[in-house]
Amino acid sequence: MKRALGTLFGVFFLLASVLSCVQSVVFDHAFYTDLYEKIDLPSSTGVSMEHLEEAIFMMTDYVEGKRDNLDGTVIWKGEERPTFNAKEQKHMVDVRTLWLNARTCMIVCWIGCIISLLFIFWLWRRDAFSVLLQGFLQALAVLLVVLAFFGLWALTDFTSFWTWFHTVFFAGNTDWLLNPATDFMIVICPEEMFSTMIGQCVLRLFMVIIPVPIVLAWLKKAAGRLSLTGGLSEKEKAEGEF
Repeated sequence: MKRALGTLFGVFFLLASVLSCVQSVVFDHAFYTDLYEKIDLPSSTGVSMEHLEEAIFMMTDYVEGKRDNLDGTVIWKGEERPTFNAKEQKHMVDVRTLWLNARTCMIVCWIGCIISLLFIFWLWRRDAFSVLLQGFLQALAVLLVVLAFFGLWALTDFTSFWTWFHTVFFAGNTDWLLNPATDFMIVICPEEMFSTMIGQCVLRLFMVIIPVPIVLAWLKKAAGRLSLTGGLSEKEKAEGEF
């Protein structure tokens, strides 16, 4: 029971942290501006930074649920045209659905994390930090194996990894297969963007999870000292009565 509930806490916490880190990167407008400047996207595409930002911000806001459409225009290849064509908009409907489901999962995981935490303290108050630490480390071990596998795959063959991702999460359609000659979305979403995005998500995830076992180990040790001190005090009181 202790191990199961502790591991459940770890799983909830790590899944919620992964999705929270994804959210913090994917919907950060500054991330795209900094990236476009770094790779000098306006020069390589012939599209102004203003139009690039308008397009990517429109897209991310739509996926996040802050707007209901992808209506807009852009100057591309010397002519004004709709920012996203019908195929691109259809794909973004799928992306929006995927993210909204992921966001619901994130919220459920944070709630599950809090509930499991409360149960652990209610059932095993003295051993709570030990249960949390053991469960977290077990869940973390699994996560690290998964990250190592997919991280190595992405580093060695990102295109293959990214294609696999789309065939799994957008199974049944090929709307995600875009043509750089006709689809503006692929212009504002170069491969460097996705690889950098994943790197940023992993970096932020490690910044979140690395302190957790350190803090839990310290709290476990502190709780043990307090318990020991309390026990000695009671013993001394009992001896004083004789």
